[in-house]
Order: sequence, then structure tokens, then C-alpha cells
Amino acid sequence: MKGIKKITLLLVLVIFVTNCVSVKLANSWNSENFDTTKTRKILVVSRDNDMDVRTSYENAMASKLKEEGVNAVAACELFPDLKENKNRSEEEIDAIVKNFKSKGINAIILTALKDTKIEESQSQSNSNNYISTANIGRYGISFTDYYSVHSIEYISKGLKPVYNDNQDLGTKLSSTTYVLEAVVYDLALAKKEQLVGVFEIEATDPSSGKKVLNKFTTLISKQFK
Repeated sequence: MKGIKKITLLLVLVIFVTNCVSVKLANSWNSENFDTTKTRKILVVSRDNDMDVRTSYENAMASKLKEEGVNAVAACELFPDLKENKNRSEEEIDAIVKNFKSKGINAIILTALKDTKIEESQSQSNSNNYISTANIGRYGISFTDYYSVHSIEYISKGLKPVYNDNQDLGTKLSSTTYVLEAVVYDLALAKKEQLVGVFEIEATDPSSGKKVLNKFTTLISKQFK
């Protein structure tokens, strides 16, 4: 009998999670320079050590931006040797920017996984517990600020709900929300004005990384209309 109850509760949990799946634009900001930046040649950079993930996000985002009339190119296509490195000096980043500009790049959109939140809801109470796994820092005002000191998590191949295996299914339901971001910098502007756009997408209990990729790139590209 207890076994049947556990199976029933598990099925309820699965249905609950499935029904709560959502991907939405949670926050957005852009400066008065954003409209001008949209007309520039924009490099799409996905911050991830996994080349498969990076390639998927960069190509998908570049493709969606092109559909909106943006002159976008994936970094994996134009700069295949560009690697993730959290300890770059300002001089190294300046050299990277110089290389970008030599190829006609004068704006950058960077994508990354900003945060992961797990919500545990007590079925017999209204209390919620949020667990943040990322140290969310400032974006800085220039591309150099972001690319040298910004704390990030990497986008995994399969963004899926995270569950506590030890939880009592009769009392708790878990929900996982991934916060992905797209940050836009205009390299043609003075450093103190380079940050021109920040967009955050929240994906709650996604069934697959592919669905998150599609919705994320679609929602972000719409901001460039």
C-alpha cells in the first residue's frame, strides 16, 4: 500500500512539474544607445567551456538575430580559437577587442547562465525556500569589466529540473528555475557607455536544454526588433 502511495505521489510531482514549465523574459534594460547598437555588426559570444553548447547557442542566437535584420555573426564561426578564461588581464582583453574590431565587429552580445534557483514548497504550508547557486556580480560598464571579472555558471547541455533525492514526496515539491542572461556592449562607444542592454530569461522546470535554447534565443532576438 505504501508503495502505491509513493508511486501516486511521484506521478503527482511529475504532473506538477510538467504543468509549471515556462520560459519568459523576466527583466530587461537598455540604454538610449541601444537602437544605434542594433544597426552595428554584432558578435555573439556564449560563455561556456563546452564547445558543443557554445556552438549551439552562438549559432542559434546569430540565426535568430539575422531574422530580425541584425548583422550578427557567431564567435565560433569568426573566432574559433576564442576560449573561456576567467583570469584574463585587461591587456589581454584589449588585444581581443582589437582583434574583434579588425574583423569589423563593433558590438557584442554575451550569453551565459547567471543563476540557478531551487524552490521547495511544503504541501501543508505556504513557506518557500530559495537556494541560489551563483554569486551574482555587477556587469560593469564596459566589455572589459564583464569579460574579466563577471562571475558566471556554464550552460549545461541539458537544463533540467533538479530534485532532492532525500525529500519526502508527501510534503515537498521542488521547482528549478534557470536564469539566463544576454548582455550587450557597444565597442564603438566610450568605456563608460559601452553597456547598452541587459536581458534576463527565466526557464522554470524545462523538459530539455533544446527547448530552453530555442525559447531563449527567440525571446532575446525579439528585443532587437
